[in-house]
Amino acid sequence: MSQSDQRNNLKILLVGLFLLFAPALFVVVTLEFLILTGDLVLSDISLLDFLELYLIDLVLFAAVGYGIYRLTLWVVANRLPETLDGQELQGTDSEPADGDSREASGDESR
Repeated sequence: MSQSDQRNNLKILLVGLFLLFAPALFVVVTLEFLILTGDLVLSDISLLDFLELYLIDLVLFAAVGYGIYRLTLWVVANRLPETLDGQELQGTDSEPADGDSREASGDESR
């Protein structure tokens, strides 16, 4: 197994762990906020409630991540080429070539 394959596998593992534990972190932060504000007593929550909150957060986290991914693909495929073409056209009009700049400045020291 080459070094790049190991790095790719490590990246995939890290993304998977992030996807697995990020909703749990959101649940903990949410519960901690509710406990600190006094709106929730920890003894009132069962294990099933924790599991339900985690699954809801997992689905929402994955859906938002997928939405951002699709939006990024759409922007790169549809909007970015038009923007880059517009900048290339503006760049060619405003910047003279090397030969043109010598002639325009009167520097003909050949």
